[in-house]
Amino acid sequence: MKSLIAIQEGQIPLEKIKQLEATLREVYAQHVSDGKLTIIWNVADRQHTITDRRWSRSSACSVSVPDGFCGDKREAFLLDLDKRWRAISGQHPDQTSFVAFDNKRFDEVVKGNLERFSPAGRFLYLSKIMFRVLVSKMRHGILITRFNQ
Repeated sequence: MKSLIAIQEGQIPLEKIKQLEATLREVYAQHVSDGKLTIIWNVADRQHTITDRRWSRSSACSVSVPDGFCGDKREAFLLDLDKRWRAISGQHPDQTSFVAFDNKRFDEVVKGNLERFSPAGRFLYLSKIMFRVLVSKMRHGILITRFNQ
């Protein structure tokens, strides 16, 4: 399963990002599955995102869950994640967004994005992302990429 998280540069210190990732893994294991969860953080440059007509300080976290994951379990997972995330990040409820996509839908979105590239463009894009992810994993211990790079 996969998770893609978007935050703004300077919004959350690296140590708290690591805490949030550990918390996501823990909440996911408790509510969804104890299987592998790949988490990728996307960091937007300052003043590249807006929430409520102001420069954004929000976090957006999308997570894939098994297809047909029960609505009550999905809600419990998302509410627990929101509560624990905000306890670590100090964010207001209006600054967090969590979504649990069925795995099939999550994969369709990713595949749809990749299909917009030519074969050469797709290869270059994926190569660039993989290189950055590996460097990030070695440097920080977590997978962080940056928008616009």
